Amino acid sequence: KICIMEYELDEMRQQMAMLKDKLDNQAIVNDRFIRRSMRESVSTINKRYLIVSVLALVMIPYCYWAFVLLNGLSLGVWIAVVVMMLAVVGFCYFNGRALRDPELMNASLVEAKRKVTKAKKRDNDWLYVGIPMAMAWVVWVAYEMAQKTGSNAIVIGCVAGAIMGAFIGLKVHFKTQRHYSDVLEQIEELEKEA
Repeated sequence: KICIMEYELDEMRQQMAMLKDKLDNQAIVNDRFIRRSMRESVSTINKRYLIVSVLALVMIPYCYWAFVLLNGLSLGVWIAVVVMMLAVVGFCYFNGRALRDPELMNASLVEAKRKVTKAKKRDNDWLYVGIPMAMAWVVWVAYEMAQKTGSNAIVIGCVAGAIMGAFIGLKVHFKTQRHYSDVLEQIEELEKEA
């Protein structure tokens, strides 16, 4: 009887060891999967920052042509565009800097979470700068266009363009915020497993 009990006990130990190995492998696979998913979300944010930066740089010569050469607006309108677009490029570079760090997803979870949380907050805080800046510029353009043409129809066009631009910009902003939230949720998932 003792021999049978020892055999059963030994068999149970082997099964427990196999189960523990399977669970350890499962945790490793899950960790890799979550980190890969985090990399993809961070990559999407960085691509979005790159696209916004390129579009901002393209807007500089385009706005000179459209506002100064084509419509005869003041050089000040274009200089304001240059300042705003360079601010956008600077912000995208500065805020994406921590996310471009190749070691971010291999760093400690606390450090990665801190960097991503900080970048998410800065991205959200940018609205407090960008929206008033854009609104002031649209009012300026509408005023100059109305003075030049003597028509209020152009003001309606400026307002319609501003509304469309705000809609697109906010849609991109909220998608980016959602990607930041996804990364933070994935970091928290890894913290639970650790």
